[in-house]
Amino acid sequence: MNSLDANVILRFLLWDVPEQSRRAERLIAYSPCYVTDVIFTEVVFVLERVVGMERADIGRMLGKFLTLPSVLSNDEVLLRALDLYLKRSSLSFADCYSTVEASENGADLVTFDRDLIKQGGSHVKQPK
Repeated sequence: MNSLDANVILRFLLWDVPEQSRRAERLIAYSPCYVTDVIFTEVVFVLERVVGMERADIGRMLGKFLTLPSVLSNDEVLLRALDLYLKRSSLSFADCYSTVEASENGADLVTFDRDLIKQGGSHVKQPK
C-alpha cells in the first residue's frame, strides 16, 4: 500500500501538471492508497487558500475522492468534518476536523476561539 502526499493528491485532482497528473492517476487507480488526516487537511488548505476554490467545489471534489475504491482513509471523520466545513463558513477545515474528532472520542474540545465555541457544538468550550 502507498501513503499519499498532498502534492500527489493535488496533481490527481487538479490536472495542472499533466505528466505528474497521469502518474498520480495511475497510482491511485490501480493500487490501494492511504491518505492521512493531516495530508487531507493540507489538501483542503491548498485548494481553498492557494488555488482559490469555493468550499462547495472542494466539498464535492474531496467527497468523491474519499469514496474511490482504492482510497483508504479515516473517511467517517473526514466526511463529517467536510460536511461541517461546508456548513460553517467561518470555521477552517482544521477547526471542523478537531470538533468532529473530539465528538467521535466523547471529548470536549477546549479553545479560546469564539467562533469555534459558537459553531462547533455543545462539546466545544473555553477553559475554566
